[in-house]
Amino acid sequence: MMNRIKGFKAYINMMDQFGNKYELDKEYSQSGDIKFGASGYHFCAHIADVFRYYDGHDENINICEVEGSGKINKYDDEYNEYFDMYSCSNLKILKILSRQEIIDESLHENIYQVLRLIQGFKLTDEELTYITNECSESIVKKYASYYQKDKKDAFQRKRK
Repeated sequence: MMNRIKGFKAYINMMDQFGNKYELDKEYSQSGDIKFGASGYHFCAHIADVFRYYDGHDENINICEVEGSGKINKYDDEYNEYFDMYSCSNLKILKILSRQEIIDESLHENIYQVLRLIQGFKLTDEELTYITNECSESIVKKYASYYQKDKKDAFQRKRK
């Protein structure tokens, strides 16, 4: 039985950075060595981590649920705290996620994924309200103000 790992991958207009076009429900494969950062199809286990590699403010971004299989190489970037990133020889695009699915997936992870979502994905006022209502930690409002509303004083202490 072949290992299969689900995760998330971003595309701009369903194209990778090399100009290759991808389609839903198709499986793609590569031969040879598979190494994260060098070869294979890359994807992240945590949805908001895709914004490390793609600009979530681009209106043409597609966030997809994918399944990697075949040769799989796992990579953890402990220094920058990005974990469970993969490169694989076979990749299938399972679903193009809606904005609500992207937000809900992040909210079901942990506070760091919520903060990465706010930092990396252009959100509407309604979406920000939804996120701040669902996640009551005060840092969420500061991130929303700084990264989404461009309020550069969001992290400054209020002086008396």
